Amino acid sequence: MTDPIISPDGKWMWTGSEWIPAPPAAQPVSVSMQDSVIGGDVNITQNNAEDIATAMVQALERMGISGQSSPAELTPSQEAEVEQVLEMSEQLVGHGIEIDPWTEITLGIAAKLAGRTHSAQQHYLRALETFRKNSDRQGESASLINLGNIAHTRGDLAEAERLYRESLAIDRDIGDRQGEAASLNNLGIIAETRGDLAEAERLQRESLAIKREIGDRQGEAASIGNLGLIARHRGDLAEAERLLLEAKSVYQEIGDRAGVSRQLINLGNIAYTRGDLAEAERLQRESLAIMREIGDRQGESASLGNLGLIARHRGDLDEAERLQLEAKSVYQEIGDRAGVSRQLQNLGIIAETRGDLAEAERLQRESLAIKREIGDREGEAASLGNLGNIASANGNMDERHRCYTEAVRIKREIGIPIDQWFIDNGY
Repeated sequence: MTDPIISPDGKWMWTGSEWIPAPPAAQPVSVSMQDSVIGGDVNITQNNAEDIATAMVQALERMGISGQSSPAELTPSQEAEVEQVLEMSEQLVGHGIEIDPWTEITLGIAAKLAGRTHSAQQHYLRALETFRKNSDRQGESASLINLGNIAHTRGDLAEAERLYRESLAIDRDIGDRQGEAASLNNLGIIAETRGDLAEAERLQRESLAIKREIGDRQGEAASIGNLGLIARHRGDLAEAERLLLEAKSVYQEIGDRAGVSRQLINLGNIAYTRGDLAEAERLQRESLAIMREIGDRQGESASLGNLGLIARHRGDLDEAERLQLEAKSVYQEIGDRAGVSRQLQNLGIIAETRGDLAEAERLQRESLAIKREIGDREGEAASLGNLGNIASANGNMDERHRCYTEAVRIKREIGIPIDQWFIDNGY
């Protein structure tokens, strides 16, 4: 077979009967990247696709991003560096070059950290296709669990659960205990979001047992913390506090500052539930300082939102609104719809406290719509209760009864405590 005839500009190829666009592989590959994480301000130009891919991986690894681990969030300078790496990867794909699937996983993780969820999804899908083609089941499972994380972030719990279960089946089939524990953990979080606390606890305890068996201390701390959250949702504050303090201790032992900070948030929430606002504020501010220092934007937004709740309970509505709006803005930037819905709910309560019932109802209904879309049943019940309060203030007793009845029904279905007032009034 003779070599195909390529036009001088490299854009067209003669098939013997017609000119057609030349395939991407027929085009030269030359990519330039300037990045401070690769040996200072050096301009690196490669003509070999494999060398370019290696340079990309090295750049991400120097930022702590790999298929095994990654930072909770990126600093602004790291985001800019990640954007350069992702742009380079897109140029390679545009030239028809297949990137190693494990590199695709790492690129997907980087894209997700940078808030580019669609780009992350494309990297994971390409990795999945290559792993399946190569019959690499461990890689297939890794792709599925990362795709599940994308679905979970977008609030599609049904799709996330499907992907996690598919990953879990592979992990069990090939004997990947760490992957099995991760899938169980993620399925437990989904069960908790849906309000099935019994199933959530079962899954987290199964995950915890595996993590202890294989010596995964960070995973162990995560599962203990998740069990603490489940206990809190059940109303067992003493057990919740015990578990969260245990998780915090493990995180401190292994030097995981992000993990410590998240337990401070959770412990602050327990103090808030108990009515100890001074302790709640101290814990939230301690967490906020760490989150800002390490660049964890999701954790920062959680602390800000909680400080807003404390300010509201102290009667400082202007400060509460400022903090809730700041938290909502961060959640929107990172694509956390559950976080956005919580801040809308809190802003609705502020509007109601000020007497602006129309704005309060608008915000609560916007929050409710998101919660229903993402399957947050406990949050749905909370929004319905708030809408019942607004209906009561408007003198609409039929609407109040409807909202309260639906809220109590959901709470009974998912097994979370019902306020005594509802029980006393026949709900």
